[in-house]
Amino acid sequence: MKNVFEILEERGYIEQLTHPKEIKELFGKESVPFYIGIDPTADSLHVGHFVSLMVASHMQKFGHKPIILVGGGTATIRRSVWKNRYEENAFSRRVRL
Repeated sequence: MKNVFEILEERGYIEQLTHPKEIKELFGKESVPFYIGIDPTADSLHVGHFVSLMVASHMQKFGHKPIILVGGGTATIRRSVWKNRYEENAFSRRVRL
């Protein structure tokens, strides 16, 4: 039976990585928690979000544990690069970590 690493590789999700043998072994013998952070301040979801969610779907089907966050700290980090301090401060009052 294939493990999730082989499925992701076959479907073109993996371009390059370090230690592929060790990662393949890890994915084959234990449940691995993984994280995806999505910034909710974009106008809409885009293909980058979709790809991450598809990888998460495959990994979850093989018993790995997703941690998917939308907003919160992800939004605050993006907003912190804004030049307009008034808008940043107004947003910070609405978002509580």
